[in-house]
Amino acid sequence: MASCVRLLLVWAVFLAGGARAFVDEAVDVIRLSKEIGEEVLNSWDVLGRPFNSSSGVELPFIRRHERRVLARLGQVARAIERLEEKVEQNGAVARLLAGTGRRETRLELRLHELGDLLSRVAAAERQMRDYVRLQRELERSTLQDFAAWCVSHEPRALSGLLERVHALVRPPHQYLLGRGILQLMLEDLEERHPDVCELQLSPHQLIYDMYNTISLAEIKGYAMMQFSWMLLKIYGKGNYTQEASLTRERYVERTARAAAAARRETYAQVTRLLQGYIENEVDMNTEQTCKENCGYYTLAQNHGCFKDMYCARQPTCKGRIINCQYIDSDMTVCPAKKGSTRRYEWIEYENGNRFGQMTSECHRGKNKVDSWWRWLFWHCSYCMCLCDESGPTSDRYFSLWDATSDVKNNKVVTGIRLVKYGRVFHLQISEGTLGERGAVTPGGWVPVQKFDVNDAGVREGQDYHTLSYERRALDLDELDSPRGQILTGVRFSVIGAHLHFEIRSTPFNYTTGRLAPERNQWISNDNTDGSDAPRSRLELYKPDVPTRGPQPLQVDSKHDQYVEFTNSDFEKDAAQSTVPFVDIQPVEPMQGAALISGAGMIHRGARGSGGFVSPKLFTYDHSRHVHADPPPASLQTAEPDSMPMSNF
Repeated sequence: MASCVRLLLVWAVFLAGGARAFVDEAVDVIRLSKEIGEEVLNSWDVLGRPFNSSSGVELPFIRRHERRVLARLGQVARAIERLEEKVEQNGAVARLLAGTGRRETRLELRLHELGDLLSRVAAAERQMRDYVRLQRELERSTLQDFAAWCVSHEPRALSGLLERVHALVRPPHQYLLGRGILQLMLEDLEERHPDVCELQLSPHQLIYDMYNTISLAEIKGYAMMQFSWMLLKIYGKGNYTQEASLTRERYVERTARAAAAARRETYAQVTRLLQGYIENEVDMNTEQTCKENCGYYTLAQNHGCFKDMYCARQPTCKGRIINCQYIDSDMTVCPAKKGSTRRYEWIEYENGNRFGQMTSECHRGKNKVDSWWRWLFWHCSYCMCLCDESGPTSDRYFSLWDATSDVKNNKVVTGIRLVKYGRVFHLQISEGTLGERGAVTPGGWVPVQKFDVNDAGVREGQDYHTLSYERRALDLDELDSPRGQILTGVRFSVIGAHLHFEIRSTPFNYTTGRLAPERNQWISNDNTDGSDAPRSRLELYKPDVPTRGPQPLQVDSKHDQYVEFTNSDFEKDAAQSTVPFVDIQPVEPMQGAALISGAGMIHRGARGSGGFVSPKLFTYDHSRHVHADPPPASLQTAEPDSMPMSNF
C-alpha cells in the first residue's frame, strides 16, 4: 500500500514538469488528491492483519472495523465537500453545461453526456454520505450491495461512469472519435465566443474550471471505490489487495491524462523584474558592518558573501537591491526548484509570518536561516528586499518595431496579439485583403521579426524597451481611427518612462475598397506625467498570481490610465512573480474577418489579483455608409437603385 502516495506524487511531478503555471492553479486539487491517497493508505492499515469473517470472526469485530473505515470515509467526504464549494463559487461550469442552442452539435452532445455522467457520480457520492451518517441504523447487506456496485464491472456502475468521463476528455481512439471535450470547448470558444462573453471568463479560466470539476469527480469515485474494497474485505468477500492497487494505478493514469489535455499556454510572464530577495545587511555595504537596519537599504547592491553563510546557498542578486524591510530574525526557506524563475517557494518566519504558498513541495530541502549578533553590539539581520536584476533569467524586453499590414497590396489588420519569443515581447497582427463595401478576405498572421537584445546592431530605446524599477509603466489606451480610416498597424513606443501604444490608420474608399497608403498616420494618446491632467495609475492591491482563485477577471482599466509591472504580494507569493501577466491569446473577430478601425491595451483583473494585460480591437462602424431613402410616390418617380457612400 505504500505505493499509493508515491503514485500520487508522480502525478503531481508529471503536472509540474509540463506547465508550472497550471500546477499553481490546480494546487488545491493536487493537495486533496495527495491527502486522500494518504488517508486511503492509513485506512488500509486500520484493517490490520488479514482475516476472513466467514471463518468464525465475531460480529462485533467486524462492526468495529466497519465503523473505523466509515469514519475515515466520512472525513474524506467532508474534505471533498469543502473543496467542491470553493471550485463551484462562480458556477461557470454549471452554466456552461446548462446552456444550449449556440454550440457545434458534436460539442453540445458531449457536454450533455458529461453533465449526465457527473450528476450520476455526484448522486452516488451523496448516497455514500447518507450511508456514513446513518451507518448504525443500516443493514450490513445495504453497505455490502453499495460497495459491490461501486467496484462492479457493469458499465453503468461507478467505475464505468468514471471511464466514460475520461473517454470524453481523452478519447481512446482519437483518429476515430476525434478530439476530447476540452479541446472542442476551446475551439468553440475561440471561434464563437458567446459563452465567454456571458460567463465573464477567459477560455483559459473556463478550461481550468472544467478540469477541476472533472478532477473532483475522479477524487470522489476513487475514494468510494477504495473504501468499497475495504468494506468487501471486512465482510469476508476476498482480500482485494491487488484490486485496490489496480484501482490506484488506473486513477493516477486517468488524472495525469486529463491534466495533459487541459494544458494550454494562454499567457506569458515578465520574469524577475522585481523579485523578493533575502539578503543580510552585512553583504549590502562595502565595510561589511551591521550598524544600520534593514529599512536603511532602500537602494543597495551586493558586496560579497560574509563567511559563506546563507548567501552561499542561493543565487546572488547581481543587480540593484531595493526597499528592504525587516520581518523577523530567523526563518525557514524553501528554495525553488532548479530551472524555475522563482528564488523561493515559500518562507516561514519564527514569529508566524508566512510568505508564499506553503502547500508547495520543498523538493530541494528546507534551509534554516538565522540572523546573528556581532561583537555583542550589532545585530546582523536578514532583510526581505526586492531584486531588480536584468540578465539571461529576466524576460523584461518589449519590441519597438512596427507591426503593419501590406497596404501596398490593399491589406488591413484583422487581428492582434502579444507574443513572446525568447526574452522579448512583440506585437503581432493578422491581415486580410480589403474589398468593396467593407468586405475583408481573411489572410493569416504576419510573421514576427524576431531578435535578441544581444544581437549585433540591436539597440535599447530604438529596437526595444527594457523594463526596470523606474521604467515599468504600460499605458492603457483605447485608440480609434478618424472617420473614413481603418487600422493598418500597431506598435509600442516610449514616452518618458512609459511603454506607449500606438496605432496606424489609413484612409480608404468604402465603395471601391481601395486604400490610400500615402496618407498613413500614426495615432496615440501622448498624455504624460507633466501634463495638466496626467494619466491615472491603475492600482494593483496586494496582487496575487492571476491564475489563482476562481473569481472572474473583468476589464477594470479605462482609457488614459497606466499600470506598472510589479512584484506579486509578499504574503501570498513571497513576491516571486511579476504581475500583471501578459495575455497571449489572439484577438480577432468571431468568425472570418471584419473591418477594424482601432485597437488598444487593456487590463483585466480584480481586487487582490495581478490580472492580465492584453490588446483590444474596435470594429469599423458601417452605419455611417447606410442611408434609407423614402419609397417613391410612383414608378415614374423612382430613382435608380443606389446607396450613397462616403468615399473617405
